Amino acid sequence: MPRLSPRAKALIYSNLEKYARSGMGMEKACESLLRQPRVSGTERRLYRGLLDGIQRGRSIGDALGGAGGFVIPLEHEVIVAAESGGKLEKGFAHLAEYFRRIDRTRKKILKGLAYPLFLIHLAIPVTTLAVTAFRSFRLDGEGPEGGYLAALQNSGWAMLGVWVVLLVVLFVAWVFARLGRTSAAVDRLLRWIPLLGKARRDVAMERFSQVFEIFLLAGRTMSESLSGAARASGSGLIRDAGIRGSSIVAAGDPLAHALLESPEAFPDDFTRGMIVAEESGVLDRELAEWGRYYSESAAEAMDQLAEWAPKLFYWAILVLVGGLIIRAALAYRDLIEGLLNFGG
Repeated sequence: MPRLSPRAKALIYSNLEKYARSGMGMEKACESLLRQPRVSGTERRLYRGLLDGIQRGRSIGDALGGAGGFVIPLEHEVIVAAESGGKLEKGFAHLAEYFRRIDRTRKKILKGLAYPLFLIHLAIPVTTLAVTAFRSFRLDGEGPEGGYLAALQNSGWAMLGVWVVLLVVLFVAWVFARLGRTSAAVDRLLRWIPLLGKARRDVAMERFSQVFEIFLLAGRTMSESLSGAARASGSGLIRDAGIRGSSIVAAGDPLAHALLESPEAFPDDFTRGMIVAEESGVLDRELAEWGRYYSESAAEAMDQLAEWAPKLFYWAILVLVGGLIIRAALAYRDLIEGLLNFGG
C-alpha cells in the first residue's frame, strides 16, 4: 500500500487546518481539495475516504482514521481529542507542525549520512582488493586463480552485510518507537537514549499540554481532560500516568496530587507550574504557555538529533574503515617481510 511521506502529511494537515479555521465544513473542504489539480493519487484516496466517512455519519477523527489506512493511531488520537474539544483546527495545526519537523529532521539526517555511506562503499572494495593483491603476490607472477573475483564477491557480501545491519537497526528503532507510544517500560527505555529521549519527551509534553488546554476550554471535567490528553501524548509513561491520575482526580483530589504521583512522566518544573496555576485558577493559560515552551524545545531537540545522529554514524563508519585500513596495512607488512626473507 502506498504511504504518505511526512512532507505530504504536513501539507494535508496544513490544508485541513486552514479550512477548519475558516469555519468551512470538512465535507466541503474535502470536495474542494479533491477538485484541486496535481493532487497525488494517495492524497486523493485519503480525502475521498474522509469524505465518504463523514457522509456516512462518522466523526471526523474516525473517518480520517479509516481513510485508506494512511493515518497512524497517534494522529487519530490527536484528531479525536481536538474534535471532541471543539478545537479541530488546533489538532490539525499541531500535526502539520509535527510532520514538518519529522520531514526536516529526516532530510538533515539523510544528507549527513551521504558521505559516510559513500566512504564505506569505497573503503570495502578498495581495501579488500588491496589485501588480495598483497597476499597473492608471487615473484614468479603466478597468483591464486580467481583471487580477485573472490575479492569482489567478498566485497559485495560485506556491503550487503552493512546494509542488513543498518536496516535491522532501523526496523528495531521503528518497532520500539511504536511500542513506546503505549508501553511505559519501552518509553522509559527510549528516554534514556541521549538526544532521542529529550526529543520524544518534549514532543509528548507539547502534545499533552495542547490537548489538555483544548479539553479545558471545551468545558470537560478535569479527569476527562487529563486522561484524554495523556492518550493523545504518544508517550507510554504519560499515558499510564494520565490513566492513574484521572482516577485520583475523579475521586475528588486536586490535579496536583495526580501529577506528583508520576514524577517520571511529568518534569518537576511543569508540575510546580501546574500546581500554582490550579490554585490561582489559570490552568488554561499555564497550559498554553507550556505548549509554546515545549514546542520550541521540541524543535530545538529535533534539530540537535538531526545534527548529531549522522556524526555518530560517521564515527562508527570511521572505526570500521580504520579496521579495514589496518587489515590492508598488515597484509602489506606481510608482503614486505616475505620479499625481504626471499631476498635474504
